[in-house]
Amino acid sequence: MKSYVSVSKIIASIAVIFVSVCGCAQSKKFSKLEILLLNDEPYEESNSEVISHIQNIDYEANHEKITYLLFDSGNLQLLDQLVEYFPDHSNYIIRGDAYVKNARVQQTMGLFMRSSVSSSLNEAKESYMRALELNNEDIYARGVLGFIYGESKEYEKAEKLFSEGLEIAPKNPLLYLALGQMYDQKEEYDNAIGYYQKIIEFTEDEVKKDFEDMNQYYHKLMKYYPGSLVKVKEEAENYLNKDYAKLGIKKENAGDRVAQTLFSRKRAEKP
Repeated sequence: MKSYVSVSKIIASIAVIFVSVCGCAQSKKFSKLEILLLNDEPYEESNSEVISHIQNIDYEANHEKITYLLFDSGNLQLLDQLVEYFPDHSNYIIRGDAYVKNARVQQTMGLFMRSSVSSSLNEAKESYMRALELNNEDIYARGVLGFIYGESKEYEKAEKLFSEGLEIAPKNPLLYLALGQMYDQKEEYDNAIGYYQKIIEFTEDEVKKDFEDMNQYYHKLMKYYPGSLVKVKEEAENYLNKDYAKLGIKKENAGDRVAQTLFSRKRAEKP
């Protein structure tokens, strides 16, 4: 019996040592990856080394950490290579988000960067479209792509993406918010109010799954958008107050007008 216990302890000790060694080895690999990302050498020389190093790490098990490091580096060429070597839909989304982030940074630098901003947004759109080709039901990709189209006043494309998104996720408050914002841009305030009002009616339980899906992207581009129902409702309330003021009506007297708008839209949507 004592012999059996001793052997068990030895085996357990070896297992702990093995796990520790593997963990240290994995940590060293990530440390090297971080060093490569900080490399001041020209990208053309360092990129291939980074990708080769990623291929030596357990990519599937460490996907989140790897892509976070790449996204955080801001190295767009590396993200181009990421989708070339690992062309899954989530990587295309991460690449798209990186180009959107780059465009936002460029926008803060002044009008002389306008062509560069446009180029970055085009790359982002291309990435989101590719992601949707691989997974047509990804609401995040649909939402951000539709938002980009809306900002550039390509309203038909934006509405199509948002409306198709609502067929997949009919209680996603961010899609209703996006549609409301789009109609505000078009100065169709009655329509916008209808979408904002719908947001106010949602409960936490109804939208929990939708926020889990939208907030899954750990590189945190979602910080540009409200990440909870409470925040979405706050934004919807702000837009509602502004739209009622623009229409010259009081919020408490707007019920019949909003109901009529919703009825008219639903009737128009019927085949």
